[in-house]
Amino acid sequence: MTNDDDSKGKGLLSVWHKRSEREKRIDRLMELRDEYATRDLTRTTAAVLIVVGSILGLLTGFMLLSNNPSDLLSSSLFKSSDSVDVSGYALHNQTGEGLEGVELVLVDAVTGAQMDNTTTDSNGFYRFADISIKRLTLTAQKDGFITIERTFTPDQAGESPLTMKEGSGLFSETEEERNSILAGAVTVSTLVAVFTILTAFVGMYAAHETKRGKRYRRTQYLAGISLCSRGLIFFGPILILMGMVLLMMTKRQFADYVVDEKTSSGDDS
Repeated sequence: MTNDDDSKGKGLLSVWHKRSEREKRIDRLMELRDEYATRDLTRTTAAVLIVVGSILGLLTGFMLLSNNPSDLLSSSLFKSSDSVDVSGYALHNQTGEGLEGVELVLVDAVTGAQMDNTTTDSNGFYRFADISIKRLTLTAQKDGFITIERTFTPDQAGESPLTMKEGSGLFSETEEERNSILAGAVTVSTLVAVFTILTAFVGMYAAHETKRGKRYRRTQYLAGISLCSRGLIFFGPILILMGMVLLMMTKRQFADYVVDEKTSSGDDS
């Protein structure tokens, strides 16, 4: 009876031990599954944040392309008449006081035809009324001062002061045409828009690499470049930065990071 009882006891103990080991394995597998599910969710969240930030960058780039400065300046808000009053001051370069008696001659810069002439008043002020908006040359001369010859296109804002220096000779200056300045602004705006769109596409690829989980450093570099997309000024970069922080938290899920870590520790398994 004793042997039978011992045999039954050992059998029950063996069954309990097997059930216990099985339950432990099940629990461990459940823990691993939950752990990897959480990790995958974190990396997915990082990818989503980077994608959303990059999409905002794309929208910003396309808005920059659609808002052409030339359209704004040609709108009714900036339209002006075909003629303006050309006015300004002639000032002494040392005292800053207005110079009286400066003779001013206004000519057509293309044809050379004289359009008008005048002389500055006691405050150094001059004015040409109802002058056509085109390229003009203004000559300012006074005995004992260097003659100024300025080529410009008049506008409603008025002209910058003529700074008269004592001496002799001729000083020529040319102001850029508004059209050339506008062309430069349009070019810069277009380049910025294209750069914004390209960096936004880099961000989309960074999100793909995040989900893929192969190369950690390259993914972070790509995400860093996508910050330049400037989605809605700062909303996009903030989302991308949040994604990069989550990437740092899950760097051990990237294959190259694990390989480098094992190599540095001498573990070749």
